[in-house]
Amino acid sequence: MGQNEEGQHKMRITEAQKAALKTLRCERLSDNEKNFRLIDDFENHRNDNIADSFRNEAYKQDEERRVAYYVVKDKENRILFFFSLKCGALFDRFLEAEKLVKITQLLNFIKERAKSGTDVEESEAINSLIEEARSKKIIKKDIVAKILHRSSLDKDLDEIFDENIKSVGHAYAGIELVHFCANDKFQNVWEEMALPQSMGVVVFWHFIVPIVEKLMHLVGCEYLYLFAADMTENLDLISYYIDRLKFCDDTQHTVAKPLYDFACKFLYQETKDLSEKRIHFFNHFNPDKDAV
Repeated sequence: MGQNEEGQHKMRITEAQKAALKTLRCERLSDNEKNFRLIDDFENHRNDNIADSFRNEAYKQDEERRVAYYVVKDKENRILFFFSLKCGALFDRFLEAEKLVKITQLLNFIKERAKSGTDVEESEAINSLIEEARSKKIIKKDIVAKILHRSSLDKDLDEIFDENIKSVGHAYAGIELVHFCANDKFQNVWEEMALPQSMGVVVFWHFIVPIVEKLMHLVGCEYLYLFAADMTENLDLISYYIDRLKFCDDTQHTVAKPLYDFACKFLYQETKDLSEKRIHFFNHFNPDKDAV
């Protein structure tokens, strides 16, 4: 056995550690009626809002299948961790070619209108619209409508400013990791297991990734993503998601961000790489003590 292979073998998860993980189980929250009472013992001192939401809203949301909540429990039936998943989508910011043509026609019409005689109100509206277009600010429908009146472009106005359908360059199927939270009340249970990895990291690779892999056999799913609420000065939580859970924060794609996630950092990773990353995690489960 070569030196690298021997080192990797030492780092690989042991049979005793696998046995310890088998004492944990993951189940859907509302599939077990006992969980309705057990969630009252859930505490998280870093973010009590999430814990409060879990205690008061999660069971009903899971029961109605709006959000899929999962709990990780030990052999004594104590909830050590919970996470939740729901469907979502990522997309590229790009306007359809046809819509770009219509917008160009609209702006050209407005410029020609500006050259002709107009009243003061219309002139001000045109100047305002041209400036907003030049500075790439938001162009408001009511201002455009005020200028157009009954022009040949009226029929295109609703299509350009369609509020129900948003044009994007390309959409990608995704799964959002909505919640990811440990129960501080039973943190000692995890510590007594004496595993070299934190509970959240193990929950992610041992329980969450296999669920996502099962979903990929049923429906198309290209990305797993989350919104990280990190209020720490050094952005420790974001670094944790990137370094330990292998999410990335580049701007290749974007996503519709709910208002309650406004201050959060959008992170994602491709689902096609999850299996390989999971194998790597368990092959390097233990720190290499011989590494310099």
